[in-house]
Amino acid sequence: MKKIYAYCNTLGFFNMLFLLGALLNVLNLGYLFAYGCVGLIFFKNQFLRQAIDRNFLLLTFFSVTYSLFYALNPWKGLQFVVIYACTPPVFYLWGKYMATIAKNKLTLFYVLIAVTFLYSLPAMVSVVLNILEGGFGQLDRNLPMFWGGEPVNATQMAALFIFNMCIPALLFSAYKAIPKYLLIVLSVVFVVSLLCVLRLGSRTQLAIFMLSLIISLVVAIPKRSFKENSVTFTVFAILLGIVATQVSLDLDSDILATFASRMEDDGAADIASGGGRTKLWMKSIDNMFEKPFGWDLEEFGYSHNLWLDALRVGGFIPFVILILYSLRFINLIYNIFFSKKIDMSFQILCLTYTLGFFSLFMVEPGIDGTFTLFILFCLFVGLVRQHYLSVTTSNTSIINNN
Repeated sequence: MKKIYAYCNTLGFFNMLFLLGALLNVLNLGYLFAYGCVGLIFFKNQFLRQAIDRNFLLLTFFSVTYSLFYALNPWKGLQFVVIYACTPPVFYLWGKYMATIAKNKLTLFYVLIAVTFLYSLPAMVSVVLNILEGGFGQLDRNLPMFWGGEPVNATQMAALFIFNMCIPALLFSAYKAIPKYLLIVLSVVFVVSLLCVLRLGSRTQLAIFMLSLIISLVVAIPKRSFKENSVTFTVFAILLGIVATQVSLDLDSDILATFASRMEDDGAADIASGGGRTKLWMKSIDNMFEKPFGWDLEEFGYSHNLWLDALRVGGFIPFVILILYSLRFINLIYNIFFSKKIDMSFQILCLTYTLGFFSLFMVEPGIDGTFTLFILFCLFVGLVRQHYLSVTTSNTSIINNN
């Protein structure tokens, strides 16, 4: 904890305040905190002179072109023209800066877990209060944030829990390095998050939980001793036994009421079609050739895909740039996974968080729908890239390695 406290002091109180304010969208005023993040990064003059790389330039090009096309129909407000243009590349730089000031490899592991937990905290508080008020039997999935305002779409609310669903995978990979009290805290966070996800009836989050755990097992088991694996599987067997005997998995039970209601109306077909999203994806692909400069939201709504919605708003140019940026990130994760200098726990964190990001980006609008998730992704990319460069090169300062 002393290392985390020292890290927070180095990062600075106001920097943390504005970064978290933007990511948490406090009181739905996250765009004001985002303005502050844009301004504060310019105080890091020495850092900025060395931090610019191809990813930053590519992301800037995407953000500016996207915002210019959005300005033609600024349905969310003119303030988002500036937000869309500036915030993604600035958060990428903040991610690089956060990795630069870390003096310990394990520190970034803790920092990412802390940031993603705080990211989920408003949603967690809101859903828990709703459960305490009306239980699990409520069928309305759309809930307001605890600070008030309009009800938030259940899918968007559940998206805030994606990283908490990866906690079991992270605990399995780094249980030796994590203090026991923190293991307990993170276990409680996961259980509470799982209950919130069940209340929201999110199938995507349950899938992320299962897939992230499988990834962790596949990666870690070959690198562990027979004794360690035996202990791990014994613990899993005990936990499964407790769940099987003490928790009712009957779809008629109250705790699964919301989830069961989604499965009643042709649930299997709904899952197979991505909740009807496949039709939207096909329409978007057709429009790629018929309307290469984008089309109105009123035509058939969101495309429910980060890249296709970028195509809808900005046309072919930002669509291609975003694909290139995504491919560069995938290549980075590939290099991290096969690097012998990167700790296994950080590799698994990168793999599972990438799974979480892309699982949501594949089925949600991204920038128009969950913009805070997209800027968190940009911060994550910057942090991971700088950490990779620092570990795999002899020079631990900012390196303009493209």
